[in-house]
Amino acid sequence: MLEQELPLAGFKVLELAQMIAAPSAGLLLADYGAEVIKVEPPQGDSCRQLKSPAARALPVSSVFAGYNRNKRLVREDLQSPEGRERILQLVDQADVLIESSRPGAMERLGLGPEALLARNPRLVYASLSGYGPGPAGRALGGVDIVVQAESGIMSATGYADGPPTKVGFTIIDAACGHALCHGILAALLRRSRTGRGDVVRLSLYEMALHLQTGPLCEYMATGVQPPRPGNSAPLSAPAEAFRCRDGHIIISAYLEPHWRAFTGIIGAPQLLEDARFKSGQSRVAHRPALTVVIEEHLMTRNGTEWVALLREAGIVCGLVKDYAGVQDDVVTRECGILGETQQGPAVRSPIHLDRTLDAGLRAATEESGGTVRFSIHPANPGTAGI
Repeated sequence: MLEQELPLAGFKVLELAQMIAAPSAGLLLADYGAEVIKVEPPQGDSCRQLKSPAARALPVSSVFAGYNRNKRLVREDLQSPEGRERILQLVDQADVLIESSRPGAMERLGLGPEALLARNPRLVYASLSGYGPGPAGRALGGVDIVVQAESGIMSATGYADGPPTKVGFTIIDAACGHALCHGILAALLRRSRTGRGDVVRLSLYEMALHLQTGPLCEYMATGVQPPRPGNSAPLSAPAEAFRCRDGHIIISAYLEPHWRAFTGIIGAPQLLEDARFKSGQSRVAHRPALTVVIEEHLMTRNGTEWVALLREAGIVCGLVKDYAGVQDDVVTRECGILGETQQGPAVRSPIHLDRTLDAGLRAATEESGGTVRFSIHPANPGTAGI
């Protein structure tokens, strides 16, 4: 039986953040049912300017619309006493405040965590920065592409004979949204037991390092910088992108039963007798030679044919798709994650709550400054209850 209310129905979130990382946390909270008021500066969130050449003619940035749906938008000048006073009135009603200014900026405005928790002790104050509040980090500005470089992600991405390469999208920003959201939820859970708020801190730099837990731990243990692995899984083989007749496919057939089945399917049983490929570790050591042989056989068929044959044998594999292929994919349609609002395309939350009604997709609601208020919820479990 479906519950009528989303888990954060009645919770009130004040978002004082721009661009992608922190607003994506606000988006996730909105999808859980929280009422999110996003406060933009008078000139608007800088994210509104993010348009590729292909999207230049669109009236609204698709990136901005995608990360700010299901929110109420208002513009306010935090530099003015009147603007700050209106923000403080919203703080009095809020369960959560999200901000992403450089360390110290909010304190200078009188909107730092100590001041706001003194005013509203139940507030969960979530703060995202580039490099954290330490003496060195607080002086640095951080954005996704710079932090990818500084954190080692670029050193581990690309091909061994090529330059360091960034991930093709803002992976750290996206990950920060999820991490900040679960930090906020943890603080709200503890508040339900203690009645006290907390300060949740996260930096892009720490998020980037945590995303690399495996290779970083191995480097700390060995002192050896791993080579850039290209499109292969560095610790196993065959597990990478291979060329076939009409493009590329990803094949993961490194477990011994899968390896044996794989060699038979592609018509290369002689690989089982080759000393270079006897074990997983030896296949990794001789990956270039193995790739040449495998691709010679894969070039005889199209990717869809190989994927069908390999999946029938229980081997994990897939096509390397562009966004058109992703949009048309049967699994994409099946899970329903792509949708539309009045402002254009949207991506739903990846989290499914089976016994809860879908929050739906709504475009952001723009409201005038000075008049915005949180709505009154009859049973707000945040400010009125737990």
